[in-house]
Amino acid sequence: MRCPSCGTDNIAGVELCESCGSDLAGLDLPEARGGAVGQLMTEQIKDIGLTPPITASADETVEAVVLRMREARHGCVHVLAGEKQTGIFTERDVMSRVLLAGLNPSTTPVADVMTPHPTSLRVEDPPAHAIYRMVSQGFRHLPIRDGSKLVGSISVRNLLRYIDGEILGAQPGP
Repeated sequence: MRCPSCGTDNIAGVELCESCGSDLAGLDLPEARGGAVGQLMTEQIKDIGLTPPITASADETVEAVVLRMREARHGCVHVLAGEKQTGIFTERDVMSRVLLAGLNPSTTPVADVMTPHPTSLRVEDPPAHAIYRMVSQGFRHLPIRDGSKLVGSISVRNLLRYIDGEILGAQPGP
């Protein structure tokens, strides 16, 4: 991807130009069109229905965080230091980084097994950006921020409900 500011060629998918540091996030996405694709490119993530952030501190145990995830019926927890997000811990982390690694959930701090400095999107980004990030980077959950403030997360489930109801016009089930 060529940086529009300095002309440097960068690897596709990078968020900042390697030469001048310009923001390249989303520049490699396709142009908006009409119909469903156009809707995915022109609406905003905040219109999808975000899940309020479930949070934890880095020193909490995996067991305590997993219990919080279960109570909230959500697949991720945002790890914070004060107001700043330092990581994300997901169901996939429980399986691959805790259970398969043979770690004790009762004694392992979530900081040891979280994904540090997760990619996030903004409330005003289009849903297509979330789909692109999830597919290209293998994510199931993305933190959503308003400015620098974490306001929630979006999951594959949120996106599918949005597509099913708003784009395909399905009626909500029981």
